[in-house]
Amino acid sequence: MARSQLKGLLLVMLGAAALPGIAFAWAPLAVDQDPLVRMPGTQPGDGITLEGPRRCLNCHDGYDASVDPGFYWQGSMMAQAGRDPLYWSTVAVAAQDSIWAVGRPNATDICLRCHSPGGWTAGRSDPTNGSAFVGDDFDGVTCDGCHRLYDPFFEDSFAGTRESSDWLSYWDETNLSTTPSAAAANVTRTADRLESGLIDYFDGTAFFDASFQPGTATYTEAGNGQLFYAADNAKRGSFADTSARHDVLYSRFTKSRYFCGTCHDISNPVLHNLANIDDRPGASSPLLPSETDSASSYFHVERTFSEFMASGYGIGAGMAGTGAFDPSVFTTSRPGNFIATCQDCHMRDRSGAGADKSGVLVRPGESAEHPQSGQPVHELTGANAFIPWLLASSVVGSPNYDATNAAILRAGPALLTMDLDAGLGLDAPALLAGVDRAIRNLHDAATIENLSYTPSTGALSFRVVNHTGHKLISGYPEGRRMFISVRVWDGGVITREINPYSGVVNTLKGLDLGYSPSSPVLAATERYDDRLVYEVFSSSSLTMEDHTFHFALADGSYKDNRIPPAGFRVAEAAARQIEPRWAGAANPAMYTAAEYSGGYDQVALTVPAGAEGIEVTLYYQTTSREYIEFLRGEINGTGGTLSSPTPSGEPAAYIMAGDPFFDGLRAWGDAMWTLWERNAAVPGAAPVEMTQALWGTPGDPCAAAGSDGALCDDGDACTRTDACLGGVCVGT
Repeated sequence: MARSQLKGLLLVMLGAAALPGIAFAWAPLAVDQDPLVRMPGTQPGDGITLEGPRRCLNCHDGYDASVDPGFYWQGSMMAQAGRDPLYWSTVAVAAQDSIWAVGRPNATDICLRCHSPGGWTAGRSDPTNGSAFVGDDFDGVTCDGCHRLYDPFFEDSFAGTRESSDWLSYWDETNLSTTPSAAAANVTRTADRLESGLIDYFDGTAFFDASFQPGTATYTEAGNGQLFYAADNAKRGSFADTSARHDVLYSRFTKSRYFCGTCHDISNPVLHNLANIDDRPGASSPLLPSETDSASSYFHVERTFSEFMASGYGIGAGMAGTGAFDPSVFTTSRPGNFIATCQDCHMRDRSGAGADKSGVLVRPGESAEHPQSGQPVHELTGANAFIPWLLASSVVGSPNYDATNAAILRAGPALLTMDLDAGLGLDAPALLAGVDRAIRNLHDAATIENLSYTPSTGALSFRVVNHTGHKLISGYPEGRRMFISVRVWDGGVITREINPYSGVVNTLKGLDLGYSPSSPVLAATERYDDRLVYEVFSSSSLTMEDHTFHFALADGSYKDNRIPPAGFRVAEAAARQIEPRWAGAANPAMYTAAEYSGGYDQVALTVPAGAEGIEVTLYYQTTSREYIEFLRGEINGTGGTLSSPTPSGEPAAYIMAGDPFFDGLRAWGDAMWTLWERNAAVPGAAPVEMTQALWGTPGDPCAAAGSDGALCDDGDACTRTDACLGGVCVGT
């Protein structure tokens, strides 16, 4: 269907409110009445109260720095999900986009439910601008946020037909202790059956059938923030032989590969349920598409879990890792040190206890029930080094304290939504340790191998190997990018540079000016190669953009050339909407069968012949100048990507400046821009070197410039203690 037809369909669905000439001001609709954001699982107002983390940390923090769950969690983005300035800036834009498209801001409900599940379950995410959040709501994904979840497919998981029935090897259950796993799992299944009776469809009928299965056969995965929370306050965890001073239930789900998919396969129910926009809860309402379809089947915001499930790690017993995750150097609880779940890498096993109380087992050595399983370290770390560093810089006494950053970030919730002092507040040492872990993850994620150069012809080839269990890069796509920089040296000068990065304007050079007006023009020896910039470009039939940053309005993918994980089954990719894409079309042949199997990109280039040295470097950025500029423009009303009048009937698209709903959000445009520009040299805002390969004898830009105080090739002053990053001198 043509884009104009899709936009017309949206107008028809919205009815009279979208007709030209009819004045319309958006009216709020309670989240629990809104079919556009209704999905299976626990709902706000169901009476679920998640406990704050402070009580948990009484026992789970401050006793063993190598395994403390509290310390590691506080340094993760899970704990900072409600304090992330980039997130709140995105929420502001998404709320305005939602009003533009459907006449209410509730699309941000899909953000709030995963970033602050405690506030969401308590109903404080309505209104959907975060203005009702208090206290622990800002502690993000708390202990209870994970340890009160139950598996909506608990019957199949209990039977071993969903994930594995290999209780000994896959689940590490011997049933030889005084608390056998099989009996403990049966107790949990009984509890799950009771909990399942509390879940209803939008029409008020029971979600689970008489066999305790979800009621529709097409619903096979509970992603997209579909949170099934137990009313019982017992903590669900990975071990049957746990000793605790609170009620516990043994949960295979907590260590299941499906667990992380709860919030790491994100799709857009607003557009998926659009035909039901006028429905309201009750017997007259039909089942909604988001209630009958798996989240992976409709258009996405993020697909990390689907990428993992389509890899060799996400099927059966998993497989051996590579690089830093090779079985010879990386330990898991599985035979052969195989990797089979997200937790194997993101919650690595170590020797230690899970709490500070007497009688708590030191795993794995003291456990007869789970003898292969160490204590899972709650690192929960991805690749985001920028935001933890930024948050730590607002804490007086932190080694990176910055008074200007602190003044911006601590403006208070009336101006900038979030409250850095609410709940637990910030732990600067934990955050900076999280920065180090993120950089370690980036170094572990890839290698450049088999670098070959033929001086007589200029033929250059190399292989970029993905050592992760998902695409590289993965996660939320807006502004994230990974890119290869190639520098060819001869006679102490650079004769060719592919994908040069400018430290003056902090972006890649040679980008399309329609996308990046600030991107510098390439020099004669430079060129931009889009194939070597690994990223996702979403598209939108509503805004008529091939590349859109409006994630709430995205309904397609224009570019996705990210490197597949090993064992990637591309035949399954279309169903999960994770196919490679180029120029707006699916391109499963982008990678060869060997590349899908091995999880790599084989690159062949032609560069100048006769070079003395070649330098090939892989870089990663948490976010880009282009995305920050987009946020500033859309929040300040200068973006120009939304049309007026709007499809929903608003006379103007950019309403943020004058609408009281945005009182705690509108300042984010300038605030986020200032934070990014001021800290553009911080790892993550600046490209982080992931890995590098060299041929011959490459030169050094700083050394080539002469001596201390001389100029790097991009115009930045260098000293002998500096390193050059893509021609930019960065203090080391």
